[in-house]
Amino acid sequence: MNFPQDHTGAIEGQPSCKAWTSRAVFDVPDKFSAYSQYTDTPSGTYWCTARTERSASGEFSLSIGVPYQHVKWFRGRETTARATSNCPDPTCCKRPPEALTAEWAGNAWPSARAHSHLLAAMPPGAFPGVDETEVYSFLQAHSGN
Repeated sequence: MNFPQDHTGAIEGQPSCKAWTSRAVFDVPDKFSAYSQYTDTPSGTYWCTARTERSASGEFSLSIGVPYQHVKWFRGRETTARATSNCPDPTCCKRPPEALTAEWAGNAWPSARAHSHLLAAMPPGAFPGVDETEVYSFLQAHSGN
């Protein structure tokens, strides 16, 4: 699986695809159980399992995954949850949908919380480290439109 990297090749602090288990687990109602899914990517199909945990800094996910051919060794392999990721294609999840951009671009100025232990450069974009689709979707949901 091709993980997002900064200019030095580091993957720490880089946002992962919304379709990946490590992000999808935040939308699962059962926070006490592990969530497993198969994800089809341009480089093959992967199985991953994740859990959310809480810390003083907020919620985070812990994930582990393997290529499809190795899933027979893991609990949770019987899941029917499936997703598709076309990352690193920016149209997969890096760019917000055009309708949200037209409505909210220029009207929001979010700021990502920088982690003091990250010495690598911030990810690229108008708002480094911020998921613009999440911001615009939040604004849309609370705008009354």
